Amino acid sequence: ELEQFDLLIKARFVEMFGSIYDNKFGYNVRTLQDVCEPIKDGTHQTPTYIDDSINGFKFLSSKDVTTGKIDWNHLKYIPEELHNKLYKRISPRKGDILLAKNGTTGVAAIVDKDEVFDIYVSLALIRPLDIVVSEYLCSAINSTETKKQFDGSLKGIGVPNLHLGEIKKTQIIVPPIELQNQFAAFVAQVDKSKFAVQKSLDEAQLLFDSLMQEYFG
Repeated sequence: ELEQFDLLIKARFVEMFGSIYDNKFGYNVRTLQDVCEPIKDGTHQTPTYIDDSINGFKFLSSKDVTTGKIDWNHLKYIPEELHNKLYKRISPRKGDILLAKNGTTGVAAIVDKDEVFDIYVSLALIRPLDIVVSEYLCSAINSTETKKQFDGSLKGIGVPNLHLGEIKKTQIIVPPIELQNQFAAFVAQVDKSKFAVQKSLDEAQLLFDSLMQEYFG
């Protein structure tokens, strides 16, 4: 059911905006660097991790966005001194988009809550200007046609690597902001339904685990 909700969002996107290849609605076509603040990636230095989730600071990499949603449950942590250094260069905020550029490439996720965190080089931070809405832009980046553009520009042998230069020149359709807001409202409604389904799944899992403990110890 959760997968069907994701497909519903993709279908609604195509219905409202079409494809960049035919652009049947005649919308403007821009590059990502045209519609965003300067796109940067995270630190290229492999950090020293700590096990202290209370005093440490959250550190995200491409493995945390593989589903198109940020997984906040399996994060690594870095010390405060390193965080302060990294945060001066890149300070992610709610509404930004994280794009996986190493390993699992081309998957984007919206920063969906106010969190202080830092990112690794395997992630690019994309902050939309006021001509695009985060929910629309994220779906545009995750679309099939953008994926094809990314796949055609992958660099390196072995672990795939998507360079910032290639990300910046990737093209998307930019429809009127009113239509983008309509799409964002639709995504928000679907997300509410997904949350309800996930909550039921979690409750069922807790009940199952409880019964297993009761009967089998």
